[in-house]
Amino acid sequence: MPKKLYLLRHGRVDTKGRYIGSTDLPLLPEGREDLAAIAPFLRRQNFDTILCSPLLRCRQSLEILDLEAKAAICDELREVDFGEWEGLTFAEIVHRDALLVEQWAAWSEDFSFPKGEGIGAFLRRIKEVRQMITEQSVERILIISHGGVIRQLICSFLGLGPDKHLAFEIQPGLCSVIDLHTAGGVLVGLNQGR
Repeated sequence: MPKKLYLLRHGRVDTKGRYIGSTDLPLLPEGREDLAAIAPFLRRQNFDTILCSPLLRCRQSLEILDLEAKAAICDELREVDFGEWEGLTFAEIVHRDALLVEQWAAWSEDFSFPKGEGIGAFLRRIKEVRQMITEQSVERILIISHGGVIRQLICSFLGLGPDKHLAFEIQPGLCSVIDLHTAGGVLVGLNQGR
């Protein structure tokens, strides 16, 4: 049975241009406005099920949306853990660890963020999420998660290598949509909902 997968990035948080993965930030007032703006669009989709990251910004997004479908918290949907780079700007990371930044840019599964998560482990989580989605016997699925997770899910379902993730700009409080078929997926919408 064909499925429609909706990938919603949580509303805006106060990152100040810093890398925020595992840091459990709440939504900004503007982030709550993002969710209020997209809620009517999402309510019209009549989701069968919702899977949500356990991080506060996603749980708050789920609560604000107040959708009727059954929702489950899914640990695999959490954002990558940047370890010692959490809360740093790109310039600060380059100043501190220039050689590691080159390895990071190669997006090798052997790379690990300093005292954080490895790319290989992160991609294994994405594979588990993909399997959860494909095993669902429902037609309309909403994922509430993070930019990095959503980029990787798009790549996975479109048959792109995980290193192509930066080809997709994932905006907070907006939704990307994939039509899923047995052979893969078709991206039918990017940053939709307003």
